[in-house]
Amino acid sequence: MTPTGGRRFLRENAFLVAAVALPVAVVAFFLLATAIPRMRVSPPAYDLILRADRPYERTQARFSVEFEVRDSAVTAVVGPVPFDTSLPRAGLLLFDHRTLEVREIPLDLPAGIENDQPRTVPVEALRGRRVASQAKAPDGYEFHGHRDGGPGIVGELFGMRGHGRRPALVKDGRVIPLTLPAAYQYSYGVLPVGWIVEP
Repeated sequence: MTPTGGRRFLRENAFLVAAVALPVAVVAFFLLATAIPRMRVSPPAYDLILRADRPYERTQARFSVEFEVRDSAVTAVVGPVPFDTSLPRAGLLLFDHRTLEVREIPLDLPAGIENDQPRTVPVEALRGRRVASQAKAPDGYEFHGHRDGGPGIVGELFGMRGHGRRPALVKDGRVIPLTLPAAYQYSYGVLPVGWIVEP
């Protein structure tokens, strides 16, 4: 098509061209308007401790384990359960803000604890690290659990992408999906325990 023919086509089909170009321009504008602020949000600056169940791994556990923050330290609250009770195996995870990776924290529980009275024991792997149990980290990031479904086609067009069934850290529109270790990837029992604030 010659330049003259191109101009004639635009004049004769101005409405059609506008009908196609205007929505594309509007979508591009909103994508840029939402993406640029998200890209300017700083990455996470604090590690996060998570509690998670191992899915599809139910054993006849003789004791239960839950985790909480006491006096700025993570402790395991351990107690016996009835003999015929089936419990999911709970684990402790650490999100490393430097690598954006999640790994399992080893637990060293006392022997014979299934026959003992309920008690609280320190998590040795985290000894000496100060933990805060507030929902939001000092840098403004928050933990968001699993989300079912997505925002729909309109939400996708305007950059409002969900993070599927994966937990994530969120701040001012920026979403950092958390990839859990293989044993926990399909866990629905993922909960925040606390943020490591020192050291």
